[in-house]
Amino acid sequence: MNTLFILSNSPGEVSGWMGPVTRALAERDFPLDITGVTLPCPYASGMEAGSARQLPGVTEVVRLRDAMRAAPASGKRLILQLGGDPMYGCALSLKLRTPWMIYTARPRWRGRVRHYFLPDEFAQRRFERAGVAAERRSLVGNLILDSVPERGGGSAREFRERYGISAEHIICFMPGSRPFEYELGFAFYSECARILHKKYPQWQAVLPVAPTVDEACLRAGLRKTGLAWRGGEEVEEILLDDGCRVPLVRSGQYDAISAASLAVAFPGTNNLQIASLGVPLLMIAPLNQAENIPLDGLAGALSPDTPGLRTLKKRLVFWYNAKETYVSLPNRMADRLVLPERRELMTPESTCSYISELIESPERRRAIVEDYAKLDLRRGAARRIAGKIEEFFSS
Repeated sequence: MNTLFILSNSPGEVSGWMGPVTRALAERDFPLDITGVTLPCPYASGMEAGSARQLPGVTEVVRLRDAMRAAPASGKRLILQLGGDPMYGCALSLKLRTPWMIYTARPRWRGRVRHYFLPDEFAQRRFERAGVAAERRSLVGNLILDSVPERGGGSAREFRERYGISAEHIICFMPGSRPFEYELGFAFYSECARILHKKYPQWQAVLPVAPTVDEACLRAGLRKTGLAWRGGEEVEEILLDDGCRVPLVRSGQYDAISAASLAVAFPGTNNLQIASLGVPLLMIAPLNQAENIPLDGLAGALSPDTPGLRTLKKRLVFWYNAKETYVSLPNRMADRLVLPERRELMTPESTCSYISELIESPERRRAIVEDYAKLDLRRGAARRIAGKIEEFFSS
């Protein structure tokens, strides 16, 4: 049997990149064993393997060190890297003597990569300038867009009925998929919901829960801030002291976003998913605990538990933040401000002041959605990658 190793590293890549590719391969219905390989990553939640096992066609999920010890196979083998440091893909390719393809925007490891899949025309121009031959690269588009179902007419109504929401508007708070985000993110957003409920009773807050969220970590964050909730093995809704309730959405997360008049999210994969659903977004990046924010490279090895390194890491985070013009994916794609970004020390009260600006201005919300239409949000990247993989195994 032919084997495809898919390398991925963090929650966004597993759901936003690996998921669409495995579904596209399943639709082609050709015989193939898929082995998911989780990579070391400062952004990992620890729940990636469990999520990857639920994807179609995935027969097993192993860590990189276990993949390195894979026994010789009778069929053909291929490595497809969807996220993570390319050095891991290169190392596995050398160890298994297996061709390596990668989805990336940068022409690195040119001596080892069999084929590059590029997300946009900016990347294509970068590869052209680097002299990478046209036959070694394919412009496929942004995989994240294939992870989101197309916006349907009935899903918003069905979502409201399922959660008993009669309020005129829904505001969707996205607590994130990584522990450093959601451990306090649920509590932070719940306090925002309490403030907004008093001021705007016709706006109902909901909290979609990413599949990689660890329930124990979620509950620990709620206990730390003294919040009450209802539910058994899983938290079903957060109960606030003024009678306000905030439902946690465990399934149909995209229905929740589609039903919303406004979304609020940390930077990440979901920013582009929200844009593709045509929902206005406020991106926030509270820097209150900057020392806990993961960083790439050597800076990611700095432990916030060590007093001296804690201060150094905090300074590095603020330095990186000042250096970046935009961090939200739609803004980066457009190279201009499509949606508002707030990256600073924040409280629920200051966050609600920014949210109020959008709640009270339908025109601003409408302008954000109109700017989404200027982005390249075409789907089909997963189908194009699947086609190239089938071509490899059929040759």
